[in-house]
Amino acid sequence: MKTPLDILRARFGFENFRLNQKEVITSVLQQRDTFVLMPTGGGKSLCYQIPALIFEGLTVVISPLIALMKDQVDALRLNGVPAAYLNSTLSFAEQESIKRQLSENKLKLLYLAPERLLRTENEFISFLRQLRISLVAIDEAHCISQWGHDFRPEYLMLSRLKQDLPGVPIIALTATADKLTRKDILEKLELKNPGVFVSSFNRPNIRYTVEPKKGNFERLVEFLSEHSNDSGIIYCLSRASTESLAADLQHHGFNAVPYHAGLEREVRARHQDLFVKDEVKIVVATIAFGMGIDKSNVRFVIHMDLPKSVEGYYQETGRAGRDGLDSEAVLFFSAGDVMKLKKLATVEGNDEQTRINYMKLDKMARYGDGVICRRKYLLNYFDEQAAENCGNCDICMTQADMFDATTIAQKALSAVVRVQERFGAGYIIDLLRGSGSEKIREEHRQLKTFGVGADIRKEDWQRYINELIARDYLRKSEGQYPLLQLGQKASAVLKGVEKVMLTQQKQTIASTRVSQEYEVDLFEQLRTLRRSLAEEENVPAYIVLSDTSLVEMATYLPHNTAEVEMISGFGEVKVEKYGRQFCEAVVQYAREKGLQSRMHLKKVKLQRKERSTKTERVSDTKHQTLELYRSGKSLPEIAAQRGFSLTTIETHLTFYIEDGTLPIDDFVPYDKAKRIRQVIEEQPDQRLAPIKEILGEEFSYNEIRMVVASMRSQRGV
Repeated sequence: MKTPLDILRARFGFENFRLNQKEVITSVLQQRDTFVLMPTGGGKSLCYQIPALIFEGLTVVISPLIALMKDQVDALRLNGVPAAYLNSTLSFAEQESIKRQLSENKLKLLYLAPERLLRTENEFISFLRQLRISLVAIDEAHCISQWGHDFRPEYLMLSRLKQDLPGVPIIALTATADKLTRKDILEKLELKNPGVFVSSFNRPNIRYTVEPKKGNFERLVEFLSEHSNDSGIIYCLSRASTESLAADLQHHGFNAVPYHAGLEREVRARHQDLFVKDEVKIVVATIAFGMGIDKSNVRFVIHMDLPKSVEGYYQETGRAGRDGLDSEAVLFFSAGDVMKLKKLATVEGNDEQTRINYMKLDKMARYGDGVICRRKYLLNYFDEQAAENCGNCDICMTQADMFDATTIAQKALSAVVRVQERFGAGYIIDLLRGSGSEKIREEHRQLKTFGVGADIRKEDWQRYINELIARDYLRKSEGQYPLLQLGQKASAVLKGVEKVMLTQQKQTIASTRVSQEYEVDLFEQLRTLRRSLAEEENVPAYIVLSDTSLVEMATYLPHNTAEVEMISGFGEVKVEKYGRQFCEAVVQYAREKGLQSRMHLKKVKLQRKERSTKTERVSDTKHQTLELYRSGKSLPEIAAQRGFSLTTIETHLTFYIEDGTLPIDDFVPYDKAKRIRQVIEEQPDQRLAPIKEILGEEFSYNEIRMVVASMRSQRGV
């Protein structure tokens, strides 16, 4: 029996488990209810996909969005895993076909929306009871909690799962949940003595930056010009803002489209598809976009407006850098956004929910105002300890000169005391500066603190007060109109026994991160090859291979398929499907540049089993395809029966053409095969794309591959 590590390496092409994956999988394999909190990009899906391949029965995955289901299923199929989804995009015939496959035990994973599983007007749960279900996985589990940032009422129906599927273990997974939300998830799902696994929230590859909102469009254009080849998401608060900003960016020459819930469904689907397939680089969106996107090569996430909560901000920024490569999270912040959002955060007739919303918004505002490490603030919010300096946020990349601000602090604290902690920051600043505004009460004009800070600009007072809050000399109360109150450290300052040091000047310092050196031109060539392969499979490019895999190839230059196997992301099926093509591209580039393989420099060198002969390279999955073909089934019939794409089935049979088992004439007509051979022999460039370009549209990539395989067979290669 294969171990989880065997499956990780063979199916998914990764050498070792990350974070708590190994412990989580062990808990699930013990058929124990399990709760998993793991950051975006941390590999949550593998926590149930690997057990699904070990359990004999079916794993049902509850997922909130259609796009996410399709991406997950496409990725699994490319790794040779029989999986399917059932949702409203499928025709009745397609749905019935999947049900037949389920009844015949031909699928290992089935993805569903919660309403499909448990709505009362259908009998789907009764159908599932007839199957052997080994595991139920609930993705985005925070959606079940009203304390969560993305509560969905339909998720509440999942509380019935323990009654509807007794004895079936449940794994609940999320990337964003504070303590209250975690407790709520466990209670609502009625998990029995669950294994609870909380990984670090830290995303070290993301650089967090906050910039003033004033002049944000000019700064945005500057940023995008510096990232012209990168994919990114720009979040706006309103639907109108997304459309106007997308139009402005297009006017400036950027490849951008809008996305929000008010657009026609077909328009939304088209814009999303263009983005995930790298045909559009930038999506300008409301938070309606992103939860169902598994795109691993998003290099930046920009917020033009303040998010409503730290949880929402963390999840949205977490869509950057899922592949582990360096990425950016930029927030344009203005205190004015806070008041605007408080109106939206008010829930009529529900004071408790309003209080929670205000509290979350206030903590998000403190992030924007903050003077301590951005990463430390985020991690502390989720009850995780962190170093004072992360070296990869705007605060930590800024050299700050400190000055003795004890007198300034005493003036501010004294003003708060003298108005009995009953006024907000704006009022206190006006009081300190001796404002002539009518809103200043007459009795407050008689206070000793009235006008004592007139020599300091309003903007500087705002900055000083924000820093006093961050350093716990002051604090803000909760509510729609927060009041300034004394913090824990205020007393010592007022008594004159503690000195206060505040920030005076800032100067950006160089990043401490060391970028990986790789052949940039080769990386771009590999991206082009990946895109052509993705178009053939009709899947997003990042599902074929992640940018991480391409960077590894462009760094270590694998010269044969055995070396390609050592590149992360290349499991057995992907080596069979794509290994030779990527290897040929690398070898040709290396030959032109006079470079050799650098695989000996790769740190992880755990060798997989050597496969010295073609007989040993025959996998069970290829052999099953061969037997079905010999039984008289057509290629489309085999693809439908096995739950694979037609391209995968063709790839299996290409193997048998190359080893001489099957004749080329079965698949490519004689005249077409002759023309393909002629072009191949005349072409010094043996890559498929140039050959296809010469041959034209009437010739398919797979016909070319099959002829190449036949020629290799004849030459004994």
